[in-house]
Amino acid sequence: MEAEKALQALVGRLPGIGAAALISREGVPLATVGMEEDMADTLAALASGMCALANRLSNNLANSAVRHLRVDLDSQDLVFAPTGSGAVLAVLRRDGASEAGIDRLREEAQRL
Repeated sequence: MEAEKALQALVGRLPGIGAAALISREGVPLATVGMEEDMADTLAALASGMCALANRLSNNLANSAVRHLRVDLDSQDLVFAPTGSGAVLAVLRRDGASEAGIDRLREEAQRL
């Protein structure tokens, strides 16, 4: 319940976010705001796979951490950012959300 409150606060603080999910490394939705359960499950599976592969590639290429992953869609984008607790924050940002918002999103993710 505390994770859901933290997500709700994050969505309220950051402009342009339509939905958010906190996802375990294993691909399990821990908390969601603004999305149905089936969408959260799909997003969790995508986040788990993409983030694991990105981390593996990052370690092999540069021995550094992944800062975020982004999928651009026609009217919104999907951003995955690692959290301070080892989970993944996934957010759906509305079309027109600023690029600077991703930096702030990464900062917020580290607090979760």
